Amino acid sequence: MFGNQNKPQLPQRFEMLSEQRISNSTYVTLVDTVTGVTYVSVTHTLDSSTIMQPLLDRDGKPYIDPRYGGR
Repeated sequence: MFGNQNKPQLPQRFEMLSEQRISNSTYVTLVDTVTGVTYVSVTHTLDSSTIMQPLLDRDGKPYIDPRYGGR
């Protein structure tokens, strides 16, 4: 009844690689399947704030996951 029933489903843009809880924070590592850029997302339970930052390689450039970086 609601929405377009014939609309194709888009693939998930982000793939979760890992999740870790430390004290009052949750750290999630994600990869953008379109660009290959890898991110860490940190959520603080006490104030519900979330920060998302790209992970950097040794040269200070965004780390590109080799599975997706060639696109």
